[in-house]
Amino acid sequence: MESLSAIGVFARVAETGSFASAARALGITPSAASKSVARLEERLGTRLVQRTTRRMHLTEQGARFHERCVRALTELRDAESELAHAVRTPRGRVRVSVPEMLALRLIIPNLQRFRREYPHLELDLDVNDHLADIVGDGLDAAVRCGELTDSRLMRRRLGPKRFILCASPAYLQAHGTPRSLDALQEHDCIRYRFVSTGRVESWALRQPAGAPAPRIPETFVFNNSEAVTHAARAGFGIAQFVELMIRPELEAGTLRPFLREHSLERGALWLVWPQARRTPPKVKALGDFLARLVEEDEAGAR
Repeated sequence: MESLSAIGVFARVAETGSFASAARALGITPSAASKSVARLEERLGTRLVQRTTRRMHLTEQGARFHERCVRALTELRDAESELAHAVRTPRGRVRVSVPEMLALRLIIPNLQRFRREYPHLELDLDVNDHLADIVGDGLDAAVRCGELTDSRLMRRRLGPKRFILCASPAYLQAHGTPRSLDALQEHDCIRYRFVSTGRVESWALRQPAGAPAPRIPETFVFNNSEAVTHAARAGFGIAQFVELMIRPELEAGTLRPFLREHSLERGALWLVWPQARRTPPKVKALGDFLARLVEEDEAGAR
């Protein structure tokens, strides 16, 4: 490192033609500049700069050495610039585990936009509802819903997880719209079973403190969230969804929300990744992109 520093001083002296000018440019004293070049000459065993009381000039060896130094320093600066650009510019392949419904309804419809915004990134999606082992499976990141418990992971909140009750217009016309939570027990209900635990997901419902949880029938149970959506849209019963995930159905009117006063936020959408001293640029870029999509959806829903 000391040699590189001395070479830098020597190159600046050669370019400016004086120790004083080089020292000003480098923020050191003329004496320090002169001593640095002297130590370099001693190490190389030859004189690089011919000094007189009135002027200085490069020796023949100094001129040849300066020519090589300029090329080497240019290469170093280019390498530094290239590395800094690579750090700032996300690039490479990012492997991410994503729940099926989020992939189908939020990410895949926006792949062209992702490509435009991050042309040097390749997206490798592991699309399923299994709880992936991010570290063990060698993933760069995963999108998780709800509460997080794995302390090995770093996290970024993407947005709220707001639950709403919905059914198709045909079902509500045939069976009536429930006017209270207790009325749900008289209806066909479509439930989701977690793939990882086999447990049927409880519905997130806002109700008075201390009130007993309403009994929710398990008329149809699926371990695939997209299947729940298809069944609800086909008129088989009432289902609960994360509002973000069924925006197309809400806008098209193929699913209608009700009992909005009992809607509840539970947990959130998160991007998680293995612990690191610094968040990889490609993971940060993915987080920025997903957070923008969620934010835009929230803004459009208001």
